Amino acid sequence: MTRSWTAALFTALMLAHLPAPTRADPALSPAERKSLPAEVATYLDRHMGCNHWSGEEAYDAARGRQIAAVKTLRCDAIEADEKRLRQRYGRDPAVRKALDAAAHAEG
Repeated sequence: MTRSWTAALFTALMLAHLPAPTRADPALSPAERKSLPAEVATYLDRHMGCNHWSGEEAYDAARGRQIAAVKTLRCDAIEADEKRLRQRYGRDPAVRKALDAAAHAEG
């Protein structure tokens, strides 16, 4: 397994364990979400993860490892990625709706 594949798998597993109410796209139905381009759906999951984990404190070693693992989300690039997606898919109303919902969601 390559390093990027491992990081992607870890990120997917980590995000799968977050509670459903913190999803970045609460206004989207499962069918709407499935109709989005894959890179937009991946971005929405990353955005949700970044919102969830930002400002978390490492109160013990295990928690510190969890927070350190969040680096795979590349939260420092989230704004640039949103801009790129808006440029690429800006004419698609479903994508605009999903990105707008993520931009206004709280972690």
